[in-house]
Amino acid sequence: MPVAALTCPHCETPVEIQVTAVTRSRPCPNCGKTIMLQVAGRESKTKRKALLVGPTSPTDTMEKPEISFEPQQLPGDAFERMCADPQILRMRRLFYGSVGTILGLILIASTLQWMGVWKSAPQTAAPVIVDQNAEVRHIEEAVPPKLAVDIPDKGIKAAPVTSAVKKLSFTSTLKKDETMPLTSEPRLVLEKFLAANTIEERMKLVANATALEEPLRHYYEKHPAGAVPYEEIEYGLKSQENFTEFRVVLKDGTKRFAAVVPTPDGPMVDWPSFVALGDLDWEQMKQTHPTTPVLMRVLAAPATNFTGHFSDADSLRCVQLVPAGNPSASPVYGYVPRGNDLERQIDYHLRSAGGELAPLTVRICYSTESTGNDQAWITELVVSGWVTALAGTAGEGE
Repeated sequence: MPVAALTCPHCETPVEIQVTAVTRSRPCPNCGKTIMLQVAGRESKTKRKALLVGPTSPTDTMEKPEISFEPQQLPGDAFERMCADPQILRMRRLFYGSVGTILGLILIASTLQWMGVWKSAPQTAAPVIVDQNAEVRHIEEAVPPKLAVDIPDKGIKAAPVTSAVKKLSFTSTLKKDETMPLTSEPRLVLEKFLAANTIEERMKLVANATALEEPLRHYYEKHPAGAVPYEEIEYGLKSQENFTEFRVVLKDGTKRFAAVVPTPDGPMVDWPSFVALGDLDWEQMKQTHPTTPVLMRVLAAPATNFTGHFSDADSLRCVQLVPAGNPSASPVYGYVPRGNDLERQIDYHLRSAGGELAPLTVRICYSTESTGNDQAWITELVVSGWVTALAGTAGEGE
C-alpha cells in the first residue's frame, strides 16, 4: 500500500499515512484526529487528491519532499470568479428566460387585439345616469310592450295596446340641450301658445285640436284662458318619438312640463300633457268611484297601504298616485296583481325614477267591493310620461 508523507493540519507533525486510490481520510498517528486526503469535484465524478497530500515519486514513495502550506492567492479577480460560478450563471439564464417569456406574451396579446381577434366582452345592460337635480329621471333602456290585465274581483280587462311604452323625462337647467338654438321652431310654437290670449288662438297651436276642442273649452271654463305668464323656457331632451320637451318656469316659481309634437301641419303643442288632463278631475274621480277604467295623468311612487279589500300584500302591488297637475292633493292608492306584465312595467318605471315621483299615464277604476275613495285598481299603463299624442290613445278627454 502506498505511503503518503504529509503534515497533520491539527497537530502540525510530519506523519506518514498509507493511502489507496479510494482513500478519502485517515486518522493522524500522532493526535488521532481525522485528516481529509481527497475530495470529489462538482463538475465531474472524478476524485482529486486533497491539497494536503504532498507530491510523491511514482518510483520512490518513501521520499519525503518538502511540503509548503503557505496560503496561495487564487488567480483572477474575485468578481470575475463569482460571475463564472455555474450556479450564478444558471440563475441568470433562468431570469432572462422568464423576462423573455413575459414580453413575448404581451406582444402576442397586443397583436391579437390590434388584429381584432381578441375583443372585450360587450356590456349586457346600459348604465342608468341619474341627475340629482332632475325632477324626473330619464331612462333609455327599452321596456316590454303594454298588455291588458285582468281584475280579479270584476273581470274587467283593459284594451291591449301593441306599441312600446314611451319614455318621458324632465331635465334640470344643468342638463338642458345647449345645442338646440333658442329660435328653433318648436320653441317658437310654444312661445306663441303661451302668449295666446283667446281659446281660438291657442287651438291653432294644439295638436289634434278637433278631437280636443270640447275638453279644451270645458277646461278653460274653470281656468284662465288668457296668456300664460312665465319667467323662462328650459329645454329638455328629445325622446325616441322625436317630440321636443320643455319646462316652463311660471311667474310663481312653479314649473310645468310642455311638449311639442310633430304633425302634418308642423310642430304643435301637446295640450293634454301641458295641463295634465285626465278623463275626470281628481276630486270628481274620488267622489264618483268610476267602475270603468278612466285615463289619468299621475305622479307615482311605491307604497304599502294594504287595508280593506286590498289587504293581501303577497299578491298585490301598491302604488301611491297623485294628480300630475297638483302633487299636493290627497293620494289614491292603486293596486295591481303581482307577477304579471303590468306589474313588472310599473315596477321598472318606479325604480328608474331614482326615488323621485314617476310621471305615468294610467287607466284606473274602482272596485264595487271597495268602500273607500282612496283605493282603486290600475288596469293599464298607457304611457310612461304624459305625452299620449303619438301613442294612438283613443278617447282622451271624454
